[in-house]
Amino acid sequence: MNELRVGVIGFGYTGQLHLATFQEMPHVHAVAVADPVPQALERAPAGVQCFADYREVLALDLDLVSVCVPTALHAAIASDALQAGKHVLMEKPIAVTAADAARMIAAAARADRLLYTGMTHRFYPEIRQAKQRVDDGEIGDIVMVRDSIFEAVGFLGGPSWYRARALAGGGTVLSSGVHLVDRVLWFANRLPTTVSGFASNAMLGGEVEDTAQMSLGFDASCFAQLIFGWLAEPHPLVCDLELTGTRGSIVVHTWQGYELRNAKGVTHYPLYTTESHREKVMVGLRGEIGEVCDAVRNGREPWPAVQETSRAVQVVEAFYEAVRLGSTVKLEARRG
Repeated sequence: MNELRVGVIGFGYTGQLHLATFQEMPHVHAVAVADPVPQALERAPAGVQCFADYREVLALDLDLVSVCVPTALHAAIASDALQAGKHVLMEKPIAVTAADAARMIAAAARADRLLYTGMTHRFYPEIRQAKQRVDDGEIGDIVMVRDSIFEAVGFLGGPSWYRARALAGGGTVLSSGVHLVDRVLWFANRLPTTVSGFASNAMLGGEVEDTAQMSLGFDASCFAQLIFGWLAEPHPLVCDLELTGTRGSIVVHTWQGYELRNAKGVTHYPLYTTESHREKVMVGLRGEIGEVCDAVRNGREPWPAVQETSRAVQVVEAFYEAVRLGSTVKLEARRG
C-alpha cells in the first residue's frame, strides 16, 4: 500500500492533535509542520521538518495537508494548497462565510483535489448510535431538537485568537458551536427555513459573542433551539443533544453516552468509563482523519461531503444577520 505523505499547517493545540493522529495511522508519514510562532515549532517531534512559512510545506512532495489556523485564514491557505496540488483537510469551521466556503469548494473541483472539513462529532459513537436509532424510527418523526454547549474560557488551552473577530470571524457560535449546528442539520436532514436568535458578550466583554441562543424552524412540525456559552468561571463541560420524536426521545450527553426514553421508561447507554477528555476527542479525530486518508488513498469522496458540512456556516451566517437585524432571516429549505 502506498504511503501517504502529509503536513500540518498551524501547530497549536489542534494542529498537535492532528499530527499525533497522523502518526498513529498505518502507511501515513507525517513529514512537516508550519507555524509562524517559534515556540509552537519547539513542540514538534523529532524527524518532522519545521517551517515558519506554510508555503514551504506546500513546496514539499506531499499528498495531504491539514490546516489548523485561525478561521479567517482558511480560504487563502486552502486556495494555495489546492493550487499546489495537495488534498486539504480543513479544521472546522470551513470558513468565516458561506461565500468563502463556496469558493474553496469550487477551487477544489478545479484542482481535482479533495477538500474535507473535519467534523469530529460525526464520528463519536454516542452521536452515531443515536442517529442510527432515529433513522430506524425508534423515536418516530423528530418534532423538536434542543442542543447546548457550555465550556469555560481557556478549556483545553483555547487560543487567544478565538476571541479576536478579525481572526476568528465570530465567537462561540462559529467556533465550537458549529459542531452543534452541523449535527442538528444532520439529524434534521435539511436546512431550516428560518433562523433567529440572540447573542451577547456580557460574560467576557470581548469582541465576539460568548453566549447565544439560536432558533431554527424547519417546517410547521419541527424546530430546534441551540444554546452556546463560553463561561468566565471554571465549569464542567456540557454538550447535550435532545431529540424529541412522536414515539419517544433520545438525549445524547456528548463524551459520556446517551439515553433512550419511550413508553418502556429510560434506558441508559454509557459509552465511556475513565478516559480523559483528550482521549475522547481523539475518537472523533481518528475517525475523521482515517476517513480522509482512506478517501485520498482510494480516490473517492470522503464522508460527510464538504458540500454538506459547509451548510452549518450558511446557518451561522444567517444567525449573525438575524442578530444584527433583530429579526428572523429566511433560508431556502433543502434536503441533505
